[in-house]
Amino acid sequence: MPENVVEEKTKTLDLEMVMAEMKRKGRPPVQWRYSEVSFLELDKFLEDVRNGIYPLMNFATTRPHTLPRSSSQAPEDPQKATSPTPEPFDVETRKVVQMQCGMEWSEEKSQWHLTLLLVLEDKLHRQLSYDLLPTDLPGDLAAELVHYGFIRLDDCEKLAAFLENAFHRHQPAPS
Repeated sequence: MPENVVEEKTKTLDLEMVMAEMKRKGRPPVQWRYSEVSFLELDKFLEDVRNGIYPLMNFATTRPHTLPRSSSQAPEDPQKATSPTPEPFDVETRKVVQMQCGMEWSEEKSQWHLTLLLVLEDKLHRQLSYDLLPTDLPGDLAAELVHYGFIRLDDCEKLAAFLENAFHRHQPAPS
């Protein structure tokens, strides 16, 4: 990824153009326009991705709508990096060997905040955090982590069961 990718792209950008869209079952899609995102924050975020930081948080102050791409493999071939076609999300190949989960109730937001620590077989520690919605299901969250390359497919069921157990320990929300 070039160092000045944001600067290059924003020079010729229509700020009303849709940057991302999240389709939801039974509800209208959520669209994000370039005018709704700070380019300074976007540049900082891309720098963090280049440096190996992969938060599950977006730039919005509410629940994140998308997860950033995880780089879990060796750096790409420089010739591939210049390809005009978008690359798919990386597939995680390392096994999760340890999982820890913390859930805290936020009175201010009236929702649970999940912090998940995953230790991979090469001793890499991956800490992920997320504001849970009442509609979030453990299996869906685990599948999303597979989709975005945070965990491998073989660990999906194990993580879903682990999250299910954590959700039951902390439900219902305090009154």
